[in-house]
Amino acid sequence: YGLLAPAFAQDGADIKVTATVINNCKIQKTGDINFGALDPAAATDVSAQGAVVFSCTKNVDYKLTADNGSHFDEKSGKRRMLGGEKDYLPYALKEDSFSGKGLGFSTPISVALNANVLGTDYKDLPAQDYADVVHFILLP
Repeated sequence: YGLLAPAFAQDGADIKVTATVINNCKIQKTGDINFGALDPAAATDVSAQGAVVFSCTKNVDYKLTADNGSHFDEKSGKRRMLGGEKDYLPYALKEDSFSGKGLGFSTPISVALNANVLGTDYKDLPAQDYADVVHFILLP
C-alpha cells in the first residue's frame, strides 16, 4: 500500500493545419446555337438559343466572354457564318459578355445565348450549310 506511481514529465506542441481554396472556374457543357432550315422565300428574322454552363469557386468574380467567331467582318462589325468558300450569313449574339459571382461547384450557372439572323441577310444566299465557331473564355 502507499506506493506512488512514478511521475512522468509531459511535453506538447501545436501543429498548424492549413489549406487554400483557389479561385477557379470550369465550363462544364455548352449548347450549340442552331437556326435550323431557313426559307429564303419567307425571309423572316429567326432567333435561336444556345447555352454555356459553368461553375466557379463560391463568391469569386467571374467573367465569361465570347470572341468574334472565325469569320468576323471588320467592315460591318458582324459575326458571320461561312457557307461554301465565299458565302457569308451574318448573325448577332444579343450579349457576348457575362459577369457575376460564383456559386460553388455544386451549383452550376447556366447562361443563355440568344442569337438572331435577319431574313434580309439570307433571302439571296445559295442553298448550303453555313457555320461559324465562337470561342468562349471564362476567367475567375
